[in-house]
Amino acid sequence: MIDILNEIHDRFIQNEIIIQHCKGRIKFYKYPETADDTKPFIIISLLEPPREATYASDESKVEHVSIQVDAEAMDRMLVKEIQGQVKQILKEMNVMQEPGGLDEYFEETKRFVDSRRYSGFPYFLYDAF
Repeated sequence: MIDILNEIHDRFIQNEIIIQHCKGRIKFYKYPETADDTKPFIIISLLEPPREATYASDESKVEHVSIQVDAEAMDRMLVKEIQGQVKQILKEMNVMQEPGGLDEYFEETKRFVDSRRYSGFPYFLYDAF
């Protein structure tokens, strides 16, 4: 079984732009209330459990994944730059952006939020491919 969230996280921390802006602030599912929210951060969440998708000899070989990646910062263009890197990394994993999401400024937090949904079949993570 592949832990897709860790696989994504490991690729994010290898990206120069993401690490420059979000080092130590890439979290799963929610951002801790006690964490530094004055700097940019990323939240990675599963939208649904991975599901069996590709079979060979009656065995599942690859799982379909659906995730959401939120980027938050006080600078709107920095949020876009981070999400651009996220999109490229996930595309390399064969996980593509889906319709929908969120592109908002929240007055209460004084942060811009760009939330995007992605799904796909990360074939190269599996031994069968």
